[in-house]
Amino acid sequence: MTDTQLYQLTIRAEKSINAGIADLLENIFPEPLSVSHFEENEKENKWTTTAHYEEKPDQENITEQISNILNISAESYKVEVSKVENIDWVSHVQKGLKPVRAGRFFIHGSHDSDKAEDKSYSILIDAAQAFGTAHHGTTEGCLRAISELSETHKPKKILDLGAGSGILAIAASMVFKEAKIIASDIDPISVKVAKTNDDLNRPENSNNAKITHICGDALNDKNIQETAPFELLIANILAKPLIAMAPDITNAVATDGTLLLSGILDVQSDDVIEAYVAQGLTHLKTDLIGEWTTSLFHKKG
Repeated sequence: MTDTQLYQLTIRAEKSINAGIADLLENIFPEPLSVSHFEENEKENKWTTTAHYEEKPDQENITEQISNILNISAESYKVEVSKVENIDWVSHVQKGLKPVRAGRFFIHGSHDSDKAEDKSYSILIDAAQAFGTAHHGTTEGCLRAISELSETHKPKKILDLGAGSGILAIAASMVFKEAKIIASDIDPISVKVAKTNDDLNRPENSNNAKITHICGDALNDKNIQETAPFELLIANILAKPLIAMAPDITNAVATDGTLLLSGILDVQSDDVIEAYVAQGLTHLKTDLIGEWTTSLFHKKG
């Protein structure tokens, strides 16, 4: 048991709308401890999404984000916030998370450490107050892309922008051992979690690349500006900020470098691709996992 009062956000809508909402809640601030999505009324095509939080979520703010990002009317879905029974919810969620295989990486919680076969690419990530456990299509898509890139690329400098739990930077440190890696996030809690995860996944005498963890204002951070440009830039954020930052992100990619973008719903993918092609990048491919896409770009020499 815990003294922490937890809160449940409940959203009811038609299936076509609710599916996007369920995925989106896992990728917007504040991050929920868990998200579930289920059918409520088959005849009326009604589905329900529930999300649990350690602090009472701002219903108006979340409604605004959902409507703006998914471009849907607030009248098309119903939002409620309520208190839930006090339990050790983080532990409860952790136990329910199954291991994920993404390319050469095996992501697991501490309760599944015994299932890791190849310790070289085994990443321990427990559910916490930062996004990124590989159970979301965006994180899994990026991990697959990093695994694939490791077979052909040797970037010297890597930036994980909006690092969350630090899982992508950790994965990069395992396969790009000679690289200089920066993991940056604007949320101090996420940076703290990322540092802890980095330590947990860096055994004694490890030769994984060193990760510099930064809490800063995105690309405006002095350390990032002094290190740029990057041969590999990873940004698992959201479509709207990615489009708005397209010029600055492109400038931060080195000539002949690679850009990996995610946090993008399938319905938003074309707009994001168009924004970066307009900056002179070459769109290499886009992979789809669930309703979320991961895109790779190349910066020509």
